[in-house]
Amino acid sequence: MKTIPALILTVFLIFASVAGAASLPGGYATLPWGTDVHTVMKKFPKGEMGTMGEMVVYRQLNPNKQIRQRMFGFDKGKLKAVSVSFAGPYVKKTGLEKLLAQHRKSYGEGTVDNSKAPHMVSYVWEDATSRIIFTYAPKRPEMTVVNYTQK
Repeated sequence: MKTIPALILTVFLIFASVAGAASLPGGYATLPWGTDVHTVMKKFPKGEMGTMGEMVVYRQLNPNKQIRQRMFGFDKGKLKAVSVSFAGPYVKKTGLEKLLAQHRKSYGEGTVDNSKAPHMVSYVWEDATSRIIFTYAPKRPEMTVVNYTQK
């Protein structure tokens, strides 16, 4: 008999944690996935166009004191991915823990993954349409990056 209340409590806590998890944005900032290049350039001016492999990219260098580089990736002229590299001095001043806490507050706990590079730590959030990866090297704050990708 004591296992039934414990089971009910466990099920309730699982549903409560799922319901409390934040949903992921379907794009970057206020731009949904699939936004055209010209709209992105208008919203984020003073960048330059280029290519990276087969992907067309639009890159901003030092758009503000927090961001060292912001790069938008396009597939057939439509927004597909965004990479934000933070400025080292900003990360040092703010702290990795605080930046990570901000992302966890927005998107939920995430999954830790350091399988690709043992000196790097990645937190991954994903749903049916988007994947967000917050990656950092504990001893190299200038290597802190957040990637937003359409699945």
